[in-house]
Amino acid sequence: MACTLLWIQAGSMLTEASSVLAVTDLTSASYKLVSFAALIAGPTDGEVVLVSTYGGGGSQRSEPPPSMRDNADGWRDRMESRLRQEGQLLERQRQWCADRGVRCRAELYEEGHWPDYVLQSATRSGVDLILLGIQPGSGADQLDPMDVQRLAAGAPCPVSMVRLPALAAF
Repeated sequence: MACTLLWIQAGSMLTEASSVLAVTDLTSASYKLVSFAALIAGPTDGEVVLVSTYGGGGSQRSEPPPSMRDNADGWRDRMESRLRQEGQLLERQRQWCADRGVRCRAELYEEGHWPDYVLQSATRSGVDLILLGIQPGSGADQLDPMDVQRLAAGAPCPVSMVRLPALAAF
């Protein structure tokens, strides 16, 4: 199986109007990824598309897990609160790009299998590049290599992994 992973160096920026999809986890470290996407798209009058899934990853949860069914209303309230909070964080990243003169839109998806959402967004938006931020040695939030491989194999454009600083650096 062939994977398309692109390692971009500062001197090899795209020259035509470039649309860049950045997969953001909404952490402070992901601003480095958003900044890199804006650096690529901005000078070409391109667009940044931010994609995030609320709640982390894993299987989709539009209903409470069995352990929470006795308190379904409380579970829904917590999920709605988390969705609002993550939506606000994503809007801040979108606004950060806009404040720098870079066209940007944001897509927030319900918890689920994140590569599927990224592939859907990339195909629908016709992006030229997908940026995926990684934090080596970050522990529990480590990306599953099979998910990354699946994304790279199914992407309609190159996928670049961008090393992000450790969260402790912020």
